[in-house]
Amino acid sequence: CVDYRRLNQITTKDAFPLPRIDDIYDQLTTATYFTKFDFKAGYFQAPLDKSDRPKTAFSTRDGHFQFKVLPQGLTNGPPTFQRIVNQILGPN
Repeated sequence: CVDYRRLNQITTKDAFPLPRIDDIYDQLTTATYFTKFDFKAGYFQAPLDKSDRPKTAFSTRDGHFQFKVLPQGLTNGPPTFQRIVNQILGPN
């Protein structure tokens, strides 16, 4: 587990809105089809820019590593993932 609190403090926050659950339920009332997606590994499918990878570096007894994909714990993780989902599933 990597503690990203110091990195999160100096990160410019992404203001991308996350959906409100009551808005989602309102949209479901007019839906004809329902689908379930398993986004369990969703964060780990979002690539990190090469210049941002060193910011995620950590060490273990086995060596030094850095993430190539979006790890859990970064302040902009949820809005980044939501933006990707909207781009894939959105009406555009």
